[in-house]
Amino acid sequence: TGTRTRTVRYTNVSDRDVTLDVRTALATSGGREIADGVLTPAARTVTVPAGGTADLPLTVDPARAERGAYYGHVTATAADGSATVHTTLSLGVRGPVHRLKVVSYDNDGNRVDNLPMIWGAEGFVGYTDRENAVAEVEEGTYQLTSGGIERTDEGEVLRQVVLPEIKVTKDTTVVVDPRRTVKVEIRTPKPAEQSGVLSYQTYRKIDGHAWIDGTMYFDSARALYVSPSPEVTDGTFEFASRWQLVAPLLEAGVTGGDDLDAYYMPESPLFDQRGERLRAVDAGRADAPDFRGARGRLAVVTDEQGIAGPQLAERAAAAGVRAVLVVNFAPTGWTRWTPHGDRWKVPVVRVGSGEGADLLKRVARRTTTVAFGGTARSPYLYDVMQISEGRIPGRLVHTVSERNSAVVRSEYPDNGGVEWAAEQRFARRPYQEFTWLQYTRHVPTAFTRTEYVTSGTTEWEHVVNHRTVDGVDAPLDTGLRDTPRTYRAGEQVRERWQGAVVRPGIPREGVPASVREGNVLRLRIPEFTDSAPGHWSRFTPGGDSGIGVRVPGPETAEAQLYRDGRKVADLADAWRDVEVPGGDAEYRLRLRTTRDSAEWAYATATDTTWTFPSGTVTGEARLPLLQVDPEVPADLRNTVGPGRTHTLRLTVRHQDGLAAPRGVRTTVEVSYDDGRHFTGAPVRAGKGNTFTATVTRPAGVRGDAHVTLRVTARDASGASVRQTVTRAYGHRG
Repeated sequence: TGTRTRTVRYTNVSDRDVTLDVRTALATSGGREIADGVLTPAARTVTVPAGGTADLPLTVDPARAERGAYYGHVTATAADGSATVHTTLSLGVRGPVHRLKVVSYDNDGNRVDNLPMIWGAEGFVGYTDRENAVAEVEEGTYQLTSGGIERTDEGEVLRQVVLPEIKVTKDTTVVVDPRRTVKVEIRTPKPAEQSGVLSYQTYRKIDGHAWIDGTMYFDSARALYVSPSPEVTDGTFEFASRWQLVAPLLEAGVTGGDDLDAYYMPESPLFDQRGERLRAVDAGRADAPDFRGARGRLAVVTDEQGIAGPQLAERAAAAGVRAVLVVNFAPTGWTRWTPHGDRWKVPVVRVGSGEGADLLKRVARRTTTVAFGGTARSPYLYDVMQISEGRIPGRLVHTVSERNSAVVRSEYPDNGGVEWAAEQRFARRPYQEFTWLQYTRHVPTAFTRTEYVTSGTTEWEHVVNHRTVDGVDAPLDTGLRDTPRTYRAGEQVRERWQGAVVRPGIPREGVPASVREGNVLRLRIPEFTDSAPGHWSRFTPGGDSGIGVRVPGPETAEAQLYRDGRKVADLADAWRDVEVPGGDAEYRLRLRTTRDSAEWAYATATDTTWTFPSGTVTGEARLPLLQVDPEVPADLRNTVGPGRTHTLRLTVRHQDGLAAPRGVRTTVEVSYDDGRHFTGAPVRAGKGNTFTATVTRPAGVRGDAHVTLRVTARDASGASVRQTVTRAYGHRG
């Protein structure tokens, strides 16, 4: 406040006078230039005598600038260009300070103590009087947020009050009232429930400064409520919530009575997908159950100590009980079912204490039947990013349809072991530098699912791992991933994950190019790609496939690089920078991998050798590493049918950015004894470097078998690739 003067002093170390022309510039921290008059030099020229100094006063008039942070410079230049002097400036314009008082209520209209978060262009604001919820703030625009979890008779509810635009020009009082919030409704074409973490976030940008405020919670939350707001006029605002909905896992209800909010215990077996109806009987306490009279029925036990586990299920199974319903000690029965681990002997589900007490009263009065339904193999998934830009409307309904979604038909082939995989489709709004608030999910394998994905400006990246993971309360960072992308409304997409043939290779997109830069080969070859273009995964030594993740696992990788037949380097993998001698030479790169476990029955070993010419370059040049993309007519178990012959289709290409290879020749060999004996498969050339090969099962092989595939391709330039994939896919007997 008030006019201020600062001085720039120039020193001349030359032996002659220098006259400088002066220019000034000033801008907001967001980059918006400020009009003249805020920063004024005392003169537009200044003469600095030889060996002397000259002062240039600068006057700042904050009345001509809005509150905020500014940066700028004074540039003084000699007319003949012999000297240029640059002085950097910063300026902070502070506004008058006022009291911002917050008055908070609960859902019953009672005043409550609450200190909501206050944020403005200068950052977060603390309370100067915490007892009375008063903060002293400069004039300007602020956002206030307050949220929490409420436990109601219907379960847990998330509620968020957002006041995105509080303009403070005097002492101001704002009211935080959760009774004014409205429910976020996600309407789906088919019955669906939230599965996994539910999250929501606000984005606020004021005067070039931005803040993202996010919250996530378990799917025990029954609803999300948020406060409507007027249209924001100062800066940018968005509210977004992230939903992942599938068919209900478990539906339960008393015949002729109320539905039950029931949950499977973590390792419980599932009820028949066609549904089951069981008569309920009171079986006492979980620590001393009495299963007499419960044979073939639903035993209801009360668990005051939270001890219900596999031993209870085992005792129930020994008594012939069909299923157990546990009355939890807490108001909710929420727990998380997992698809892996040893299954308990009978289905065990849990309800909250209130519901359980009502059920037991009913059982004591009359014959009571409980019906169970639901499915763990949901044929559909709704990946939803609900977005409200500029304001939060008074009615917040997002109806999933092809008008606001892409329809993705995703196939998840089975590769052995537990018939489940881990996956997540991460969503990122344009203002986010990284994804967050999204944890791991599980999906059945040998399975096709229709997935509705919100279209528009949300960027999505799908990650799929071939096995389940124990730590689902963390982002999935292992497995194949695709290139982040947006979707168009109504777009129809097909995806296939972990489909044969899985092998090392450079995908069509998603990874940096493998190049030569001077005398350095920058190799960027993922160890695992699958049948779909753009899917790739790195291998980390001593760990499962994934980017930067080290978990003990049965995988290995090694590589060697040769120059004109002489070894240049032993490498841990083919994702390395390798310095090589200058000049032209023929290079050979060999990469071998293994992955052999109960969870991975195919592509248990690979051996790939690339031969390519390369010489010293100025700048950067992509390496002519031939790639072979095989297409196998495999089913969802990565097997071909029992017919004696089947046809493979192969495409030979270079990595993106290089012209198509010329004069390509290809040979295909197969083995039905894990590579001990190979036989050639007739190959016919097609258009555009495509080839078809006819594979014939040997006469002596009659049952189910594994096909080991060896493909060799060469082009006219001398580049070649030879790739062997052990147990590339199955051939049914």
